[in-house]
Amino acid sequence: MGLNFSEIKKKFEKVKLIVSDVDGTLIDNNGLIPEENLKQISLLSKRGIKFTVATQRVYSSVIQLAKKLEIDIPIVTLNGTYIRNESGSFLKKFPISQKTVRKAIDLADRYFIKIALCYDDKIVYTENNSVIKDFMQRIGTTYELVNSYDNYTDSVVEIIMSGNDKKAIRYVLDKLSFPLSFFITGKYYRSHNMHRVYSLEIKRSGISKKSGLKILASHLGVSKKEIAVFGDWYNDRDLFEYGGLNIALQNAVPELKRAADYITEKSNHEAGVGHFLRNVFQ
Repeated sequence: MGLNFSEIKKKFEKVKLIVSDVDGTLIDNNGLIPEENLKQISLLSKRGIKFTVATQRVYSSVIQLAKKLEIDIPIVTLNGTYIRNESGSFLKKFPISQKTVRKAIDLADRYFIKIALCYDDKIVYTENNSVIKDFMQRIGTTYELVNSYDNYTDSVVEIIMSGNDKKAIRYVLDKLSFPLSFFITGKYYRSHNMHRVYSLEIKRSGISKKSGLKILASHLGVSKKEIAVFGDWYNDRDLFEYGGLNIALQNAVPELKRAADYITEKSNHEAGVGHFLRNVFQ
């Protein structure tokens, strides 16, 4: 059950850390940070509150945004698989074993599924798998064309697969899940913008935005009740499962709104985060 604004203001008196999703939350529909967001976030440090982001994006695609926001604590990227400071030192990294990567490549070739390998700073693909870029909605990501995956099976943090054959995708997920279910987890879904395309994302088991936030909170010595999170999409439910105060943007999906303590009056395109912070601290 949600809270009214007076209750939210009262709870914000204890907040020491704010964590926000990026796409659809912190930035507008043009990929820019609204001025009101920049202004209000810049005032947080004076109030003794730290700010950072938790995103599906690769680390390299968030660096400039982090610098603009003057974030000086680790950022959570790739849905919790890579947590790193802007200064370059990383807090945690959760790569997939080379054996699993090779098995995924073999299964993709065998069942005519497109595959790409995700690193902390880029996504690599081969000529035969180049169409997969059109299936992924990874804003700001660096893509690199390579001749072969032979020399790219080490330090992979996520495996991405796509195809038109739903049964083939699910079969590959089953083959990877057994006997590897203790080590990896797979997320299977239909593409948002291409309804006849199905995608599969493989990463280390137990890793999510929630686990990333938990690691970050422990690193900073911040308790759950001292954390507020902002989100708009399905994968932000992971943040909401750990955050003490959960704020959904006006443009958020219904599932996230139902899990929120409060829904902003404005959308991401209307500087919903900044507008909310201004009213809370007014």
